[in-house]
Amino acid sequence: MAQIRQLEATVRALKGAADPTRLRLLSLLCRGELTVGEICRVLGQSQPRISRHLRLLTEAGYLDRFREQQCVYYRTPADGARFGWLRQLLEQLGEEPQLQRDRERAVQLVAERAQQAARQLNEEAGSEDPTALAALVLDTVGPVGIGALLDIGTGSGRMLELLARRAQHAVGVDISTPALRMARARLQGAGLSHCEFHRGDMYQLPCGDGAFDTVTMDRVLADAERPQAALLEAARALRPEGRLIVVEDFERIEAHGGGNPLRRLRQWLDDAGFTTERLRPCDLPGGHYLIATAQRTAARETRQ
Repeated sequence: MAQIRQLEATVRALKGAADPTRLRLLSLLCRGELTVGEICRVLGQSQPRISRHLRLLTEAGYLDRFREQQCVYYRTPADGARFGWLRQLLEQLGEEPQLQRDRERAVQLVAERAQQAARQLNEEAGSEDPTALAALVLDTVGPVGIGALLDIGTGSGRMLELLARRAQHAVGVDISTPALRMARARLQGAGLSHCEFHRGDMYQLPCGDGAFDTVTMDRVLADAERPQAALLEAARALRPEGRLIVVEDFERIEAHGGGNPLRRLRQWLDDAGFTTERLRPCDLPGGHYLIATAQRTAARETRQ
């Protein structure tokens, strides 16, 4: 009986993908997250038609669907039972001309989205040298594997762009919708299709317990109302023996909290149940930074 049910489920799944438009959707959404409106622009089809196909693919388990304020995004799963099927299916399709045209339109659309998000954020590069800071972060991370990666307060996605190529799966979380739009455009433009983004609060992350091997926080804690609470939530998201990587601005911690910033950051980590592996100040032309790595150990109980 179980084998019959499995066979029926397999037949339903195959039927779910057996349509030219649905194959175009799968080819498109394996490369990043798009809204229904954006998909309609790329494929040149009506919203009711696209919505029907998206519903069928989602019900068959080929797509993930999630809401971000007024927008609903779709993408292919980054792992799970359908992941292997999709990869093999899309490899069979190869460089079919229609699929290539869809991808070219999507690239243009993502570029437009990035420009719009940049205007909304009114980003200013300032005097920071991102190359020098990136080199320090990579040196701190070292050659070890990253596994499943969560970037809390991802902003425009700089940390994910730096580390995601070494991760099996990467997720960026931020409370700002314009920032997430920019991050999506940035990572999709870089070809990092295994990255996904979710709107969420760092005090209540949209993930299960112990879901990630590595968590990063890039200049999040200094301006947080409850930095220790944010670190407790990061600890919850980490697997036992998982690693936390923190980048902070020395002067901002000093201005907002007073006292020695190194001691203050170490205390935050300790109070959240982390064992600090490394904590060092770094002077760069654009500022004075702290970079820390800490481990959530199975032997320590996170303090509530």
